[in-house]
Parts: sequence; structure tokens; C-alpha cells
Amino acid sequence: MTVAPTLPVRQAKVYAHAGVRTYCVVDPLHEKMTLTEYTLSSSGDYEVAAHTEDLFVTKRPWKVSVDLPALTARRAGLLARDEE
Repeated sequence: MTVAPTLPVRQAKVYAHAGVRTYCVVDPLHEKMTLTEYTLSSSGDYEVAAHTEDLFVTKRPWKVSVDLPALTARRAGLLARDEE
């Protein structure tokens, strides 16, 4: 899982060449954090399999859940504390 607004195209090509079948990118730059899941298609390119700002649950390649509202709230709390 990558925490960044985007994954560079070059990195996605490295993932595809290595046979990484699925990966996720968490974007922390929106008001609400978002997660996009990409899966490797038969053509060798990645396609968006899911995009959410809610609870994300997958079983690929193993069971993972990411509570994006909780992460967004945690970030907001940390930022508010820093502003004090």
C-alpha cells in the first residue's frame, strides 16, 4: 500500500513487470482521505478496481481493511493540535 496522491507511471510499470497483481494508493491530500485499488489486467496495464473515502475491505492478496474516515479524523486531530 502506498500513501501518496499518485503512484508514478514508472513505478506502476515496475510493479507490473514484477507481477504485482494488485496495489492500493492512499491519497492524504483531499479533505477526506481516499483509497484507490488497482488490479493488473490481462493486457498488463492496471485498472481501477475500487475507489473510496469510506471503509475499504479487500481479500486480495490477503484480508486488509482500512478505515479512511478514522484516518481522516486522526489527521484532522493532529493538525488541530499542531495549530494550538
